[in-house]
Amino acid sequence: MRAAELINEKQVLSAWISDLTYNRANRILTMRLSNGKSYSIPNVSRSVFERWIKSPSKGFFFHNIIKDNYQITRIN
Repeated sequence: MRAAELINEKQVLSAWISDLTYNRANRILTMRLSNGKSYSIPNVSRSVFERWIKSPSKGFFFHNIIKDNYQITRIN
């Protein structure tokens, strides 16, 4: 599998989140905020990543699906 197939980075339309990057090989999602801070979220399935990308509100999805269900670690 090529690197492009393993890592999926998407810029998103959100006032708060600037982009979401998903590494399929290790199931880690990286969320970068508009203020430059980045967070690592392990054990995210590809389907959850795809639902997040397609959701009309990325912040709403984070607060209702991700925040209380996944371990979130600030990486910078």
